[in-house]
Amino acid sequence: MLELAVKTLRGRASGFAGAFVALFGAAMLVTAFGILLQSGTEAGVAPQRYAGVPVVVGGAKSFEVRENGKTKSKTLKDPVPLTRETVRKIAGTDGVGSVVPDVSFPAVLAEGDGTPAGHPWSSARLGPFDLVEGREPQRPGEVVLDAGLAKDTGLGAAVRIQTTKAAAEYRVVGVAKLSGVDGELRAPVVFFADAEAESLAGRGDRVDAVGVFPRPGTDPGDLADRLASRVGAEAEVTTEEDRSRIENPDVASARGSLQEIAGSLGGTVILISILVVASTLALSVHQRRRELAVLRAIAATPRQIWKMLAAEALVLSAVASALGCLPGILAAQLLRGALVLIGVVPSDFSFSVGIVPMLVAVATGVATAQIATFAVARKAASVRPVEALSDAAAEQPGISGGRRTLGVLLLLLGLAAALLPVFFSGVFAVAGAGSGGLLMIVAILLLAPPVAAFATRLLAGPITRRFKEYGYLAAASTRANARRLAAGIGPLVLAIGFACVQLFIPATLAAAAADQADEGITAQYTLTGVAGGLPDDAVRDAAALPGAEAATGVARVQVFASAKVLDSPEIFEFPAQGITVDNAAKTMDLAVSSGNLADLAPGKVAVSASAASTLGVELGDQIKLNLPDGFAATPAVVAIYQRGMGFGDVTLAHEDVFAHSVRQLDQQVLVRARPGRIWSRPWRACPRNTQD
Repeated sequence: MLELAVKTLRGRASGFAGAFVALFGAAMLVTAFGILLQSGTEAGVAPQRYAGVPVVVGGAKSFEVRENGKTKSKTLKDPVPLTRETVRKIAGTDGVGSVVPDVSFPAVLAEGDGTPAGHPWSSARLGPFDLVEGREPQRPGEVVLDAGLAKDTGLGAAVRIQTTKAAAEYRVVGVAKLSGVDGELRAPVVFFADAEAESLAGRGDRVDAVGVFPRPGTDPGDLADRLASRVGAEAEVTTEEDRSRIENPDVASARGSLQEIAGSLGGTVILISILVVASTLALSVHQRRRELAVLRAIAATPRQIWKMLAAEALVLSAVASALGCLPGILAAQLLRGALVLIGVVPSDFSFSVGIVPMLVAVATGVATAQIATFAVARKAASVRPVEALSDAAAEQPGISGGRRTLGVLLLLLGLAAALLPVFFSGVFAVAGAGSGGLLMIVAILLLAPPVAAFATRLLAGPITRRFKEYGYLAAASTRANARRLAAGIGPLVLAIGFACVQLFIPATLAAAAADQADEGITAQYTLTGVAGGLPDDAVRDAAALPGAEAATGVARVQVFASAKVLDSPEIFEFPAQGITVDNAAKTMDLAVSSGNLADLAPGKVAVSASAASTLGVELGDQIKLNLPDGFAATPAVVAIYQRGMGFGDVTLAHEDVFAHSVRQLDQQVLVRARPGRIWSRPWRACPRNTQD
């Protein structure tokens, strides 16, 4: 059978070209997404600041919610700070020699480049960082710079640094260099005196990570196992390259994003591959109806027909998939460039190229071809010998009743799902619209022959008038071979439809969010900062400007809300904002439909109509909310508003966000001037904090 399959493929190369291209492209994409998935499970970036400590313990990266005895977990975007009690547990574990707590916060030099991070001097041991000039910082107002930052700054110089507090001058008392690293660090470091670093980090009695040095003779791997058993779900214990996850939160976030992208799009690619390959193989089999009919007439059994088609698909898919793996590596690099461009992964994140994604791509291609062949070969292999030649004489019009019923049903369901956002709000309506588009695409594929015939009849008149007898013959031939035409255009329908669903829904939502933000921001000025945001002082400075009517600080985070869906817990992720409540109504208009935004306070929450619909809550109800650090809260709803896409689906008091987030800065400060007052340069009045 394999020899016959190879000869058939050689003799009918043009007929199998479509299936070959489809399998080649599928293997290329599966390889690319496989590389993304594999890269998401590896380090991506080697540790630097924690390179000198064998074991690093960071906060938990997920939280759980329970409902009716069922549990649901969710991964957090930011690491959860460790409590001092957890640090004591770590220090008391058998085999631990010493522990070094560490915190991190923005520390941007006014005259420097990049986004340095501030750390306590005691954490320099984790690198280790060695002093090459000067001394360690001993009191507030003193800093040690890493060698890269100190190139343009001499020892003893005064530098202006923006941290979580108002920008201030610091004296450079030392220069440190990371042992064993040539060149600049991935993240430049500014070391402060320990007490001042803890104050600037704003974590209270919590820390970001703990470096653990084993006692002499203790194996780091064994110690890591004991630590994991001791702290349980409270923390994450890492060694070797995995220490980078704790050191670089952006790398940890990128790894999670890569796994999500590869998992979701990779599955979609496989589904599309099956449909496209099925369509192209259906066209190939349809073009060979007479050949297969002759084989049946000379006593070829259905099993032999099936084995021949399966052997052809095996050879075709194995060759096409193997050849598609190498371009898949290039496709993965192109995807990496695109993901870096949009900020999903850091520019120095390295992709892991191995043999496993290629083997998976080949296996997927072969399995896809066999599934598709089984789907399209059943009719060809089951034709009775007596009917074989008559079946090959003319194309059978129409489709089976079951296929027609399923196609119409999916089309109606797709239309109904696509209209959900017109009548309902919430994530289920948006997800339903996307699913509805995909359902309609599959429906059109099932109904492709009658749809192609109907479209041909509509176009027959204009084509005949334009091309006369040639147009008449073309239209007649197309109508007579509607099934062949449908098999050919099916992949195009699928590709175009899927691209439209993936591109148009996000673009529509982004445009709606921009419109809502434009309509809802009533302040005339927006202040932003150089250190990733602005400290609390900026709000007070802006509000104190002569002629200022109101100033509102806005900190943007992600929060999680849970609700019971079908007797099981479900976790929804929402964009949120923490605002300084005083006079917020004068700088932003959230289009409140019920309640009053002025009632917002610590322990209270305002939600968008979409979030309220998703969670099934009304004004005055309590919602189950998990803040950025996973902390479970049950705030009462004091307002429901309409502009959730432009401002975030959840609005919290400033204090609640800062108390449970590693971010201690506002992304922006909205400033409204009194009527008749216009500033040409409002930031000049508060230069300590603002950029533009």
